[in-house]
Amino acid sequence: MGLLTNPSISQKAQYCRRLVRYNTVICLTLYALGVGFFCALPDNTFNTGTYFSENALLPGLVNSELEMETVSLVKSLSAELQRERENYPKGMPYPWLLAKMRRFGLETHTQNFTLNYPYGGGKRFKGENVFGILRAPRIASTESIVISVPYRPPETVHTDVSAGVPLMLAFADFARKKKYWAKDIIFLVTEQEQLGMQAWLEAYHGGEEDRILDAGMLRARAGSIQAAINLEVQSLDISHINLKIEGLNGQLPNLDLHNLVQKLSSKNGIIAGYKQASSSPKRSFRYQDKLFNMLSMVFSQASGVPTGNHGLFHKYGIEALTLEAVKRNNVQQQFQEVGSMLRIIEGISRSLNNLLERFHQSFFFYLLVSNDRFVSIGDYIASLALMAGSLLIKAFIHYLAMNYSADDTEGEDSVQKQKNSTKIGYFSVGIVLLVAHSIGALAVFLPHSHTVSQYLYETNLSTQFGLFSLFVAVTAIAITLPAFCALSGINSEALHVAVLLELGTVLLAVGMLNFSLGFSLSVVLVPLIILIRPASSKATKILSRCCCLLINPIVVVYLVLVALTWHLFPELVFKPLLNKALTATMDALTYSVVDSMIYGNWLFDLVALIFVPCWILLWVLLFPKTEPKQS
Repeated sequence: MGLLTNPSISQKAQYCRRLVRYNTVICLTLYALGVGFFCALPDNTFNTGTYFSENALLPGLVNSELEMETVSLVKSLSAELQRERENYPKGMPYPWLLAKMRRFGLETHTQNFTLNYPYGGGKRFKGENVFGILRAPRIASTESIVISVPYRPPETVHTDVSAGVPLMLAFADFARKKKYWAKDIIFLVTEQEQLGMQAWLEAYHGGEEDRILDAGMLRARAGSIQAAINLEVQSLDISHINLKIEGLNGQLPNLDLHNLVQKLSSKNGIIAGYKQASSSPKRSFRYQDKLFNMLSMVFSQASGVPTGNHGLFHKYGIEALTLEAVKRNNVQQQFQEVGSMLRIIEGISRSLNNLLERFHQSFFFYLLVSNDRFVSIGDYIASLALMAGSLLIKAFIHYLAMNYSADDTEGEDSVQKQKNSTKIGYFSVGIVLLVAHSIGALAVFLPHSHTVSQYLYETNLSTQFGLFSLFVAVTAIAITLPAFCALSGINSEALHVAVLLELGTVLLAVGMLNFSLGFSLSVVLVPLIILIRPASSKATKILSRCCCLLINPIVVVYLVLVALTWHLFPELVFKPLLNKALTATMDALTYSVVDSMIYGNWLFDLVALIFVPCWILLWVLLFPKTEPKQS
């Protein structure tokens, strides 16, 4: 650093001036290399075939012992459940479930939970979960496995997945007769989708009391949960299995668990795979298909929203995934896949029963190129490092620009320039940073405030419109902030360096936890931030302000939803398309706030606390205060 910033060394000064002159080209080149490297990942040179790191999970070690008696029991239970569902159009048939679990020898219990909706003016939603525990005969209750099914009443708008209940109960009857279980098996039926699962997990692990979600108490527990399988079976006549793996905040199950389910499904004659859309094997070798599969995983993972009940287990360090058994389009009513589905459940359970320790081998961070090939974090992180690293390099070049100008000549007094540039004014820069981050903290605080939620309820404003108005008001405050900030007393270059350092560091940190989110943000933000030039001509300054408006968080969400709405509803004309996207934006902001409160999704908090203040600082930089000329 000393060599680079010492003006007495003319050769070093020339290098520094060249870096300052070509900083935009250098940073955009790094960004392009990052995007290009990601696009090269679907090639077999940059990815690896899936394999088992834990030998205890090998499905070949499991020999099925299922008989036709269990298959017949599934059909009988399915017919009984359909009759019971007619008597409970809006809820769960608790008496029938409890009776069947007790009949099959399970230690059966219920759990009541209540959601105190934060924006309902005291409105409450109640639910009840049913679970049965099969105690391991070979060991004390030290470890356990969970097999769960979400129950959806007949009047739900979601796809019916009640066929998973008879499958689970029939397997419970089969498992009770076996003596080789070394782990407890918990059979869980949840109500209210992910809300019921979140309540059960909080009660099971003894989480802190939450005024929003009252999880209640459990009358019994099993051992430490090692893994969980969630079943979403649409029909007993199964076409294929779609594996759902994305969890809360972009977490993924251990790759060995994904490979286990896929191998067992293939062994038992049912096609299974990530985002499997048909009953034909997903074995395309075309580059564009593999790239599309990777991008679809990136888009699903970036939101941080779980794709099924399994996604909430990852928060507690439990490996889990969902088996979505899709019904056949041409109904045959032969139910040939019932036995295969039972053998898959049996194989997964017995393989997990073989585990002597928690999942710790294989990969927890990966991208699936196809069903049998993946990219590990050591390979794909380079693309994010190049893109986010370009901001860090730009920050360093701006630091050099405080000492060297691209137009400096050898005859200029560089020593005096460096002396003047060292008066950075850290206190003034810190004040601006504090104000910007205070506005971000305000954006987080307002939706969580009980006073604000009560006011929205009393004024009869919809939750979506009320929260959207709050965020628009915070954005309006941010936009008017340059009128109150006197940048004349602040070193704008130092402030610019601070913003670039913060953005680059945050993008890298987010990418380590949720690569898809960090990558998506980098693709959108980095090129526009590189092109922003605070000190430039009037035309360039206007262009920079337009770029800055485009990366405003609310604008980014709206533009993304406009594109999605246009893709999903191509028949809409321009004005209805924009109105529908605006409604979707309000809903998305509301869901992100509620998910943050109930489930702990940190997407909203991250954007409000980091990216909103960074955007404010960039916006302030584009409105420097000009000093009046002295006569």
